Amino acid sequence: MKALFSIILTLSLASLILVGSSGTFVSFDASREVKVDVVPGDNGYLGLECVDLVESQNTGSDFELTVRNHLSGMESIEVSLDPDYSRLPAGIIVFIETEDGARRTLSYGEEYTFTGHVETGNAPPGEYFVPITMYAHWEDGDAVVETCQIKLVVRGSPTIEKVLLSGNTSGIPMKTYQEWTFQILVTNPTDNELSFTVKDTIPAELNVSSGGTAASAGTYTFSEAGHSGRSATKMEWNVTVPAGGSAHVNVTVFTRVNHGGQQEFTSCGSYNLNDGAILVGYGITSNSLVVTVDCPSERRGNRCFNHENQTGEMEK
Repeated sequence: MKALFSIILTLSLASLILVGSSGTFVSFDASREVKVDVVPGDNGYLGLECVDLVESQNTGSDFELTVRNHLSGMESIEVSLDPDYSRLPAGIIVFIETEDGARRTLSYGEEYTFTGHVETGNAPPGEYFVPITMYAHWEDGDAVVETCQIKLVVRGSPTIEKVLLSGNTSGIPMKTYQEWTFQILVTNPTDNELSFTVKDTIPAELNVSSGGTAASAGTYTFSEAGHSGRSATKMEWNVTVPAGGSAHVNVTVFTRVNHGGQQEFTSCGSYNLNDGAILVGYGITSNSLVVTVDCPSERRGNRCFNHENQTGEMEK
């Protein structure tokens, strides 16, 4: 005999905030239990604990859905969950255990936790829903229960970019003093205050001007990557950015005098002022800033010789 059922109420709300070691936002989930009558009278119920998920773009996390068997008078039941992914946009991937129809057996009073996983990819920010249908089967009957739906909120990801504020980017002569100031800008589009760690590398040809460096918030440090006094410089900036806000650090660098007593750059070509700045824990790297040093031309008879491409042209 097919059993009748009805959804009674939503019971409890519990929340858990998951953070990385730097205090950066990763995800939020809240669980709520739905009790469902699947047999007439006062013979108990099935309980399914659903979840609300909040994720940033390009992140992923595991979650759980717990089913409880409170159907008295039955030795055991078999349960499976059937999620409907049709409302999800491209980019979001969700997996829920037993989506293939496999059943899990629960005795009276037992519970079973179904595992799940979500990946947000580049899906646009917004609210998305995955309805869950629960199939229950026992010796004298079965039920198809439209229980609840997983709510997934996708938030925009933090951003990091690098902007050159001053200094030449091309036509730079070799072995001449040059100076640049660039800005690293971090934005927080979420509804929560977030803490960030930003790391960057400044190449060995450049020094950092402590007097020309300042941050709108947070603290920063610079350290030599090696012990020669002429190695690359590692930068770390720790900053807390309010919800919907931004913060920046301005860094001034200048060309060094090398061990041979010559002003950098001593070779022509392209140079990074720094590597792309990394937003630790998010897998996000900013753009790099590149400058070009001209290759000098010298006379060889009536020809001008270019050191960069090793070609010569007749002097006009």
